[in-house]
Amino acid sequence: ALLAAWPKKVDTKKLDANRSQLTMTWTDPKTGLEVRCVAVEYADYPAVEWTVYVKNTGTTNTPILEKIQGVDARFERDAKGDEFVLHGIKGDFESAEGYEPYRRPLVPGAEARYAPPNGSGKSSDGPAGWPYFNLQTPGGGTIIAVGWPGQWAASFTRDAGTRLTVRAGQELTRLTLKPGEEISTPLIAMLFWNGSDFVAAQNLW
Repeated sequence: ALLAAWPKKVDTKKLDANRSQLTMTWTDPKTGLEVRCVAVEYADYPAVEWTVYVKNTGTTNTPILEKIQGVDARFERDAKGDEFVLHGIKGDFESAEGYEPYRRPLVPGAEARYAPPNGSGKSSDGPAGWPYFNLQTPGGGTIIAVGWPGQWAASFTRDAGTRLTVRAGQELTRLTLKPGEEISTPLIAMLFWNGSDFVAAQNLW
């Protein structure tokens, strides 16, 4: 809703035979805060990836910026269809259970949260610390990857009806940007697949 009120610029270009890049830029005319999303679409795979950049192009410090996410997406399922199921593996925590696969149905009201342990600084650390997810939905699914070398976080939240909300990004953001300063969200990659074989989807990934 905020970006909808700001002027928007769109630029597209062909990177190579299989990749196209779309850059969308919104700028707040009052503060000079610029939000730029650089997305790459693949022609040879059902995949897309993007990174969001936030820059202060103004002459004074920005207001406080917080809770910045790399992805905030909604998935819907048929009321009579199969439930959402989250597939993944645990991270590395010096245990026999390290990298163990898991399967988690996301029933109404459920919330699943994943992140490395606080202060770890290692992006693949802990039983909830592996930033790759395979979200199975009725008729197919989406593989979601969070590309960040440090403290990331992802959440999968079911409402009481048919909706699932997926959010992911750097775990903690609360900051001000000085003039000329720029930050980015983690890179988010998604690969879309059809059918019911989530193992085949992993091979596609």
